[in-house]
Amino acid sequence: MMEFVRQAAGYLVLTFVISSMLNVGLTQKPSMILHHLRNFRFLIRMLIVNLIVVPTLMIFALQLVPVATHYETGLIVFGVAAGAPFLIHLTKTSKRDLSLGATVLMILMVGTVLTMPLLLPILVEGVTVSPVQIVTPMLVQIILPMIIGMLLLQFAEPLTARIQPVVAKISNLALYALIAAILIGYSPSFLDPDIWVALGVGSAVLVLAFFVGFMMGDGQDHLKDVGGLGTAQRGTASAMIVASSAFDDPRILVIITILNTFAIVFLILAARWLSPNNRFSLLTPVAADPPERNPWDRDPWSRPQPSNEQET
Repeated sequence: MMEFVRQAAGYLVLTFVISSMLNVGLTQKPSMILHHLRNFRFLIRMLIVNLIVVPTLMIFALQLVPVATHYETGLIVFGVAAGAPFLIHLTKTSKRDLSLGATVLMILMVGTVLTMPLLLPILVEGVTVSPVQIVTPMLVQIILPMIIGMLLLQFAEPLTARIQPVVAKISNLALYALIAAILIGYSPSFLDPDIWVALGVGSAVLVLAFFVGFMMGDGQDHLKDVGGLGTAQRGTASAMIVASSAFDDPRILVIITILNTFAIVFLILAARWLSPNNRFSLLTPVAADPPERNPWDRDPWSRPQPSNEQET
C-alpha cells in the first residue's frame, strides 16, 4: 500500500511540474520574461545567494548539529540545488508577477546545472554528477511545457483562453494530492528519531534562506517576495534526480522529499502573508494608530471642485 502511494507521488510530481510550467506559458508572453531579464543586479544577487550562500549555510548548520550520514548527504544535495517549478505557484499565491517568478526560476535552474556537478563531488565524497543527467529532465518537464504554452498564447489565443483555467486547476489539485501522498507514503520514516534532527536542521536553514533572499529585493516588495520564496524553495527536481541516480541509499531521497513537503506548507503560508492584500507593518507601535491619509490624495481628480455659482 505504502509503495503504491509513493509511486503515485512520483506521477503527481510530474503532473504538477508540467501543468505548472504549461500554465506559465499560457499566461505569460516572452516579452514579459525578457523585461525581467534586464534586471541584472537582482538576478546576480539571486544567483549568489542561491548557489553560494544557501549551500554555505547548510554546511555550517551541519557542522553545528550532528546528523546521520545519509540524511546529511540528502541535506547537502538539497541545499546545493536551486530553482523549483513550485516557485510559480508561490508567486501566484503572493499575487506577484508570474513572469518574474518564471525568470528567476530559469536563471536558478541554469545556475544549478552549471554548479551542482562541480560542488557535489567536493562536498560529498565519492559522488559524481553529470550535467546531462540534470539538464534532460529539466528541458522536457520544465522548459518545453512553458515554450508550448507561450506558442499557444501567441498563435492560438482563443484555444488558450479555454484550456488555461483547466490546466491551472489540474496544477492545484496535483499539488495538494502530492502533499497528501508524500505524508502518507513516507509516514513510516517519521518513526526514525534521526530524521527529525535532520528535518530540524534543514527547516532552520530554509527559514534563514527565506529571509536572506527577501533582503535581496532592493527595497521593492515584488522583488523581496519572489526573492525570499525563490531562495527558500530549493530545486527539488534536480535534487531528486541526483539522489535517485547517484546514491544507493533510499533515505537520501526520503529526507529530500519530506523536507521539501514541509517547505511547501511553510512557503504557501508565507506567500499568503506576503500578498499585498494581507500586509501589516511590524514596526508600527501596538498602541499607535497609523496616521489617516486624506482620501483625496489617492485620486486628486475626484476631489470636489468649487462651484462657480454664487450663493443666493
